[in-house]
Amino acid sequence: MSIKKVFAVIILSMMVLPAFADYQEVECTTQAVFSENSCNQCFTGSEKWEGDHLGFLSDDILNKTDVQKILYKEEQQMPQMINLNPSQVTWSQEPSGEAFWEYTDEFNSLYVEDQEGYVINAGDRVTWLKSKLGYAYKLEKNQAANWENIGLLVYPISSHNILSNWEITHDTEEHRECVIFTSGEASEESSENIAPMKKTEVTRLPQTGPAEFMLLALLAIMLAFGFQRLRKQS
Repeated sequence: MSIKKVFAVIILSMMVLPAFADYQEVECTTQAVFSENSCNQCFTGSEKWEGDHLGFLSDDILNKTDVQKILYKEEQQMPQMINLNPSQVTWSQEPSGEAFWEYTDEFNSLYVEDQEGYVINAGDRVTWLKSKLGYAYKLEKNQAANWENIGLLVYPISSHNILSNWEITHDTEEHRECVIFTSGEASEESSENIAPMKKTEVTRLPQTGPAEFMLLALLAIMLAFGFQRLRKQS
């Protein structure tokens, strides 16, 4: 790997480094935008500013019912960021929106061939979806006033119940988790850490903090230089 590629990987990873901020769950009746987007479970996210990134996203399914649930990939819609102020705000996906999300190995292991779907037992929780490493939403432009709603990240989940006689219900149940983001200004601390993250039932955060991450980045640079020297000497 060339030095340029090493630096590119490090810089992209630093863009989505989390600041370990929690999202707060709220009643979906607190804001009209939740009902307008058919949200079933609602959260208030962090403030975002022009140039800010949002990555390392993942979603959990918690089967709170007393029956099994089955999911079919062909029925699923990937999470999307809804722009709540298109005239003043621009969101993008980096490096692109294509293949932004992927199913986890944990979810893929739940496939039941006889049912031709992915079965989640009653009471079980599974991390089923995540954004790819190095992928993030970016707030390209933000001219909205502070505290104004600028984005709604929607996680839709479509499932069916498996009845006691092993029949699968025809009606699809859709659960929509929504996180709202507001306009803000970057502080000195947030500018260094860059991307506050969702830490609720539907997000998994890495255990590496900003200081540890910088040490790893420095180590990667040193290893890259060492590798280049070995290649030249061989």
